[in-house]
Amino acid sequence: MKGGLARSQLMVLGAGLVGVGLAGTLAWMGLGSLGEKQEEARVLAEKMGNPSLASLLADPAGLSKIQRETAEIQKIDKELRENDARSLKGWMAATLEAWGDGEEWSHEPGRWKDRLIAVQNELQKKASASRLSLKPDFYLGLDAYRQKSPMPQEVPELAMHLSVAKRLVEKLIEARKVREQYATVCECKSLSGPGSSLEEAAPASPVPPSRPGTPPTGPERRLFLLEIQCSPEVLFEYVRLLSRDDWFFLVKNLSVANPKQDFPPRSEIEKRFRPAETQEKSASKKKLLEILGGDESLDVKMEVEFVAWKAPGSGKATGSPEKKP
Repeated sequence: MKGGLARSQLMVLGAGLVGVGLAGTLAWMGLGSLGEKQEEARVLAEKMGNPSLASLLADPAGLSKIQRETAEIQKIDKELRENDARSLKGWMAATLEAWGDGEEWSHEPGRWKDRLIAVQNELQKKASASRLSLKPDFYLGLDAYRQKSPMPQEVPELAMHLSVAKRLVEKLIEARKVREQYATVCECKSLSGPGSSLEEAAPASPVPPSRPGTPPTGPERRLFLLEIQCSPEVLFEYVRLLSRDDWFFLVKNLSVANPKQDFPPRSEIEKRFRPAETQEKSASKKKLLEILGGDESLDVKMEVEFVAWKAPGSGKATGSPEKKP
């Protein structure tokens, strides 16, 4: 027939129609199966008592949204794990430094005594330059060893005490540099720790060695007590520095008292504001606000814990660092 299709063309067209129909059938079956799975997941979520999850799964775009959020959560979890690993590595390094890992002064009584004297002299000079007051007999809480050397078994714990006490005083010297509203006296009145008495200086119980590849054992804690006098600005900066230090410090039981419980008597204020004899004296007079509310210092008592982390698989107690060959 004129204008009609050839037999071969009809066969090709018929095969195409059959293919399209088969594809449509498979697609419908696939979508139907997906819909059934979504419905099953929605019903399961409802049974679990989570209607928000059920409504999310009922949404055609819900599964893709869950996948995106899951990937984001996994990314955040990975970043947190990496940050934790870096922090833990730093704490382990700080622990080795605190115990003087591999240093002669960390296990030899004579060397330790020499380091104690050197550290005491060094801190006195730094404190004087930074306007931090340290009494001449300030001995970092190790007064019992002023006139004698320790026993060999006492040295590891005393080495840790010396390192941590030095760090605490250095952070206070650093905090002293903060800008104050009024110049205020700053003094480290006392510092004590595990080595402050002969009984407390006994070495700690050794930690069981870890097997290679196992996570680190629970950290050990060493408690230090400080009494300081400073301005509110210095106290705030000191706590901030300790909380952000590479060494793991925990500030506990912080108590603050203001020696000035009342305003100065009226007669004292009047004396300060009497007409000056000369212009120079008048310029040196304090302002009223400074007399009433400023020029104050705080008496602070605080506990600071040093948290010591032992590296996994080190096979030694944190209080007994290995000697260098």
